[in-house]
Amino acid sequence: KGAEKMKSNLVDEEEATRIAEELTAKYGAEAIDFVFSRADRARSIGDDLAYGAWQSVLQATRDRLAA
Repeated sequence: KGAEKMKSNLVDEEEATRIAEELTAKYGAEAIDFVFSRADRARSIGDDLAYGAWQSVLQATRDRLAA
């Protein structure tokens, strides 16, 4: 349970939103593919902390693109 809490806190909502803003400014709608590939890479190498962080950024990116 401690690791799960740590994963969810690695990137807070404000930081995830900031990263999503930068990526969408740079890549536009393709930012979602960029973020997804980073999350997938983290998962494939077993980096749970990075995976959790990229999942937060992925959600923020989806929210930003839907707005």
